[in-house]
Amino acid sequence: MAIPLNVLVYSGPGVSINSQSFVVRTLRQFLSHRYAVIPVDPDTLRTQPWETKAALFVMPGGRDLPYTVDLNGEINSRIKKWVQDGGKYLGICSGGYYGSARCEFEPGTPLEIVGDRELAFFKGVCVGTAYPGYDYKSESGARAAEVTVDKDAFRVPRSHWRSDPENVRVYYNGGGYFATDDLLGRPSADRDATVLVRYAPDVTNPYDRQQKVRNAPAVISCAVGRGIAVLSGIHPEYAWDFLAPSSFTLAHNRQTVDLLRSHDAYRRRLFGAMLAHMKIDVNQDALEDNAGPENASRIPVKTPTFIVPARVSGVAAAATTMYSLNNAATVKGDANIAGITDMILRDGNDDIHIVNAATNNAERRVPYEYQRTVLKPSDPVPTVPWSGKKDSAKDSDEIRDQSILVLCTQSTLPGAKETSRFDMSLALNYMKEANAHTIGSWLMYSDVTGSTQTFLEKNARLQALLPNGTVNVAAIQVSGRGRGRNAWISPVGCLQFTTLLRHPNLRQAPVVMLQYLYSLAAIEAIKGQPGYEGLPLRLKWPND
Repeated sequence: MAIPLNVLVYSGPGVSINSQSFVVRTLRQFLSHRYAVIPVDPDTLRTQPWETKAALFVMPGGRDLPYTVDLNGEINSRIKKWVQDGGKYLGICSGGYYGSARCEFEPGTPLEIVGDRELAFFKGVCVGTAYPGYDYKSESGARAAEVTVDKDAFRVPRSHWRSDPENVRVYYNGGGYFATDDLLGRPSADRDATVLVRYAPDVTNPYDRQQKVRNAPAVISCAVGRGIAVLSGIHPEYAWDFLAPSSFTLAHNRQTVDLLRSHDAYRRRLFGAMLAHMKIDVNQDALEDNAGPENASRIPVKTPTFIVPARVSGVAAAATTMYSLNNAATVKGDANIAGITDMILRDGNDDIHIVNAATNNAERRVPYEYQRTVLKPSDPVPTVPWSGKKDSAKDSDEIRDQSILVLCTQSTLPGAKETSRFDMSLALNYMKEANAHTIGSWLMYSDVTGSTQTFLEKNARLQALLPNGTVNVAAIQVSGRGRGRNAWISPVGCLQFTTLLRHPNLRQAPVVMLQYLYSLAAIEAIKGQPGYEGLPLRLKWPND
């Protein structure tokens, strides 16, 4: 039986754009080494056999009432049965309300939403908001809520927490608390609910804001048949640097950002523990203290693509290609970014920022601040819903993929700081020894890219300028696609590349044969190395 590798994030009506964007980004940070994080809409949940491939279903924040409109009935029944049969549900903020048997949100106010819910993973009531002042249209009610983590309640090793304090600051905006039996002071009738995290004693009862609610559960774990549901009133997926720039202008929000920033490592380990508690395999790099925004291990965000001619011969042709690439970029970039004056090639899929490798610093050919400014993900994250439908945001001119193409010579290749997983200089030496001719005429490399194929295939102007035989290599792909609607998971260690090959007579030589020849050539190349002759290598076409 195939191991489920899809993490499905609900993206239907009611979901907050920011909440979906942030949870997708954070889940990819924690899980993209092993799982495909895929937004799904109600149509997908209704028509596709998603249950067999899903490892985790995530309901992000937003408005819970529209969820009931689209999901009540058949879809909720399928989600509930899937969890009972061993699935895993993570509900955040409104996803926590939605996963409870009853939602009681802002009773007696114009925002009131009160009613029963079908999933009922938690058999009690989710009551909210935990703090007053919530506003759908702003962050005026947001705060860095203080919560107490019960480390012993999590099914993770004690070493997971390093030396983290029990009290942690986490982003909060509109979530509820869970009225468990211990909170209500009655003998436990629901023994399947375990409190993992509690709010500080400053929570108030939305029925009477003068009444404090002490020990209010903020995150709970619910056993559901053979499966599990973790429901959260707080947003542990929110990193401090996800917040909009406007959040830094008001004193209240500046304080929130400062608190979140100082507790970011604790917040990440809390979120990692919530996933690991559900037996989801977490990338340990995301838990490290230094996995902050300035560290590449924090999240697989795209890195620059370096390109260099692989043959020392053909100097004139190489110079012509460099000249053509430079001149193809006609849109002037932001000259104020880290002193870089770039030019942008506005292509079919990407805005490609073309820069020349710096000669004054062998460790970093492209200034980090420039990379961070250009390649930081936009909000919302451009995604392709699993249903195969186009994303209207993606089709607009407002959100475009941003890429950096760095033109290198063999004397200005990047060092280990920029290409930590691949030695371009060593690769060029091997290609010279192998007397590479057409295939491997030019070498492109990214530590992290969207998709090596998409970058060449969907950017026709760039493709037309690249020499025949250019090879595009990446250590990690974050948007690789398989057949149909499937994602292609690309953990570190995989050999993944795309070759640009212009065949002189495609009518008589079907392209499909080339992939077979490539694969056989890779097998022969490996077995041709001393000591590997007897390695039992075989080809298996992935059933993706």
